[in-house]
Amino acid sequence: MSAEVELDDDACRALLVRGVVGRLAFWAYDGPRVHPFNYAVLGGLVAIRTRPGSALTRLARERPGALVAFELDQLDHADQRGWSVQARGPVEELTDPALLAEIERVRPPRPWAPGERTVLVGMRWSELTGRQLGTGWDPTDAQAFRRLG
Repeated sequence: MSAEVELDDDACRALLVRGVVGRLAFWAYDGPRVHPFNYAVLGGLVAIRTRPGSALTRLARERPGALVAFELDQLDHADQRGWSVQARGPVEELTDPALLAEIERVRPPRPWAPGERTVLVGMRWSELTGRQLGTGWDPTDAQAFRRLG
């Protein structure tokens, strides 16, 4: 029988910082969307690089402060265990030169998708939660979950 364990803030943050691709859920001009994005974490900020004409850019420019949710998870189907972390908070276009320079210096998001990805959008989380399914393992030490380059 699997157990569900709430992850504390430190574990949630450790998993979020190590991730590469997560999903952003937001309400766009044409309804709800969930998109995968490469991302970076700086302090309490999730930063995403996107296209100038994307639905996310439009949301950040037309409705700054709109609430969004970002999720990252990993599942081990064979052992029926896994974890999930969700960050929620307001979205904004990131334009401050000092912040942009800091993101580029520390850990710039590197999109895999082709095309021009010149807009940086951020979500400063006001809520960070997570849970782990299965016991007897530590998701923050799992060898199978690692960030490449």
